[in-house]
Amino acid sequence: ALMDDSGTIGVVGPVEAGDAKLYIDGFVAGVNATEPDTQVNVSYTGSFGDTALAAEAANTHIRAGAKVLTGSAQQVVGAIGVAAENSVYWLGTQSDQSPLAPEWVLANQVYDWTGVIKDMLAKRQEGVLGGTAYALSLSDGLIIRFNEQVAVPDEVKAAAEAAIEQIKAGEINPLP
Repeated sequence: ALMDDSGTIGVVGPVEAGDAKLYIDGFVAGVNATEPDTQVNVSYTGSFGDTALAAEAANTHIRAGAKVLTGSAQQVVGAIGVAAENSVYWLGTQSDQSPLAPEWVLANQVYDWTGVIKDMLAKRQEGVLGGTAYALSLSDGLIIRFNEQVAVPDEVKAAAEAAIEQIKAGEINPLP
């Protein structure tokens, strides 16, 4: 929200369910908490892998004035390409999407499954087969990585890092 100067941010979602919906709902809540006057336009393509639909959704958001986009699922490759072609910033999730648009991906929420996998292996060695549900959080498994190739202003990074610490401390609920 602090990198936007248009008052409009676009979100390209796959299917309105599961972790995609959780990410999008949390993203929208974060924008609203940071810049309440910013409009967040969310579109769902109905597909996890249709890159052409994601590109079309990104184009629609850009035509509506968005200067910052995000989205989730494998489909975002199409949206990231459109963002880069239109000099629009992108916020990635699930993995480091910076190589797809090095000059336009601001930061990425990256899944680090190391702790979960170690716990699964330890439980397996103890003879425990299943029965554990895992959830990643900013305190355990979700990492925010800024793209060093993009000049994100220090005050924006500081605000993001402060919000992350507040979420970890339970001072901010990232879900609406």
